[in-house]
Formats: sequence, C-alpha cells, structure tokens
Amino acid sequence: MTLTHKLNILVGLDLSEMDHALIQYIKLLAQLLPLNKVTFFHNIKQTELPESFKSPEKLNTISTTIKNKLAATIPSIIGDQLPYEIEVTFEDYTELSFTKKAKKSHINLAVLGNKQNLEGNGGLAHKLIRMLPFETLLVPETYNPAPKEIIGAVDFSKYTSTVMQWGNLIQKYSQLQQLSFQPLHISKLAWQFFPGLPTSEIKENTRADIKKKSEKWAKLYPESIPLKIIPAEDKNIASALMYHIRQEKADLLIMGVQGVTSLTTLFMGSVANEILHLESDACLLFVKHNIEE
Repeated sequence: MTLTHKLNILVGLDLSEMDHALIQYIKLLAQLLPLNKVTFFHNIKQTELPESFKSPEKLNTISTTIKNKLAATIPSIIGDQLPYEIEVTFEDYTELSFTKKAKKSHINLAVLGNKQNLEGNGGLAHKLIRMLPFETLLVPETYNPAPKEIIGAVDFSKYTSTVMQWGNLIQKYSQLQQLSFQPLHISKLAWQFFPGLPTSEIKENTRADIKKKSEKWAKLYPESIPLKIIPAEDKNIASALMYHIRQEKADLLIMGVQGVTSLTTLFMGSVANEILHLESDACLLFVKHNIEE
C-alpha cells in the first residue's frame, strides 16, 4: 500500500461494551490520520445461531436490526463529518469474513479492540494481525483520549522504514499540537546473562552497542530525530519495551509484525507476539513490510 492517499479503515465490532470505545476512538483517529472512509464491520457465526434463525429471511432481519442499532449510535459519537458504512456478515469463521472483506475492498488499516478490563481473550485480534494483508491497530478501552507520545519500535529490520513512515504520517496530519514521535531501540546482548561475566564488561559492551546503533541510525535516517536506545538489562525485549511504554506513559506503539498465511505458524515466537500477551493501556499499531517506496 501507499501512504500518499487518504486511508480506508475497517473497524471490527463485537456488539459488546468495547464497541463504544472503538467508535469514540475513530473520532480521535480522524484527528491523527487522513481518513477517507470507515467501515464498521461485524460478523455473526451461523453455527452459533439456532436452526430457526438460519433462514435467509431471519438472517436478513438480524442483519437489519444490528445495522439499525449501530446507525442510531455511531452518528451520535463521531458526528456526520466522516463517511462510514455498516456491514454485517454471516460466516462460520470470523477471521474468514475479515479476509474476504480485505480481498474485495481497498482497506488500509483494521482497528480492533484490545480489551484490558472487559471480558474477552483477544484471540481473534491476534490471528487477524498476522492474517490480514494490511496494518492492524489494537485499541484498549483504557486508551488516552488526548495522546501525547508515539513510540516507534526500531529493530533495524525491513520493518523499520514502515514504522518510520507511519510515525511521520501521524505527525504530518495530526491536529494535536502536543503529539510527538520518538523512534526507540532496545539494546539486548544475548550473551549478557552468561554466568561469570563481570558487570563492568557487560556495561562496556552495552555502551559500545548503543554507540554503534546510534551511528548506524544517523547514517540511515540523517534527517530524523536521534534514536533513543535503552538497554534491556535483565528483561527480554518485549518486556523492556512495554516497561518503557508504561514509564513514559506513551499512548501509541508502532512496531513491525510478520504476516503469515499458515495457521500452524501463526504464533511462532517474536517480539510482536510477546507484546500481544502483555497488558497495555497504549494503542498498538502493527505494521507490515508492504508499503510502496
């Protein structure tokens, strides 16, 4: 995809308390990104319906009822300035309904709930982050309605340029004057925990790694703000990253995630996967290496 045009957003609703927070967040998102159109999307699993509700007539009634309910709620929250549509589907597997929608519509970003205190395990969102061919933004019901800081996770991989493009895009279009973007790298040396290694040597090699990464960043992104680098110390990269997010009270984390199509490799180990299982009041934007240069 390209970030030179207005974005089409797909918002996944589950008819729970989370929906209200998501709809409110779309109003905020319109102040952060150039939005074109929003699709509020809900899938009903036919297998969970009684047999008497599976006739075309009954399904149409259910769909119409849900659409009418949402149509009465959404304008009262986001107003009438942002074009939107409501779509209800009937698929046995909700992830299949999302992927079908992705194939037939030009969607740039999916927005899903990331429940912190509300009931729900987030399993569907975790799958969709990997399966959808575009970026996914997870929004907790505890998000800050007046965000001030965005963190871009830099690992010097192919995802770094995409992380930077999204961070710069938000900075460019944001209507919030106080919002800042900070690229961040976690310095983690694998041999750091080998027994018997003196503390002085650990610190010296950590300083050397930070210096090396800072110089590399300056060459790769000479016009960007300096890269902030912090040592992971006794934490893994995901824990150190989220600890920093909490300490800084950052509002949005942007990081890369590998897209896969095989369910057997859906949750192979990665920092992104570990992040998904940690509590967070910050929004999480998972980006993929698919932006046109």
